[in-house]
Amino acid sequence: MQSIKFNKKIYTLEAVEKAIEEFKNLADFSLKEAGNYIEVKIDKIDKGVKNILPDEFANYVLGLMS
Repeated sequence: MQSIKFNKKIYTLEAVEKAIEEFKNLADFSLKEAGNYIEVKIDKIDKGVKNILPDEFANYVLGLMS
């Protein structure tokens, strides 16, 4: 399982939720808000993208912020 934390001062919950919707066929995602962070846990990642999915997911969220 991998975990990514997004600072709420930079990222919106809506952007993270949209990214989860777009990537849902590649892994299992769970989301939790804790203080100033949105934490996304990624599990059961598709073998074909296991090494790149967390970084690509974070980049996608960042792209949604523009």
